[in-house]
Amino acid sequence: MIRSAQTAALPLRMDAEELRNRLDSGEPATILDARAPKAWEASNVKVRGAVRVSPDQFRTDALWPRDRLTVVY
Repeated sequence: MIRSAQTAALPLRMDAEELRNRLDSGEPATILDARAPKAWEASNVKVRGAVRVSPDQFRTDALWPRDRLTVVY
């Protein structure tokens, strides 16, 4: 799910290329990695700066900043 000031309440999808372009352009973002532990450990692909969150304990939070892109994958 992606949220930004422009899409405050709309769940959207974007591919890795679009995310990379947005990050490369300097758009501020919070990236949450909610993959299952086995999937995370087995993967050699990790987003630098992403915050690991347990998929079992993941909850949206009304206190998340609304002035920046939030990506959960």
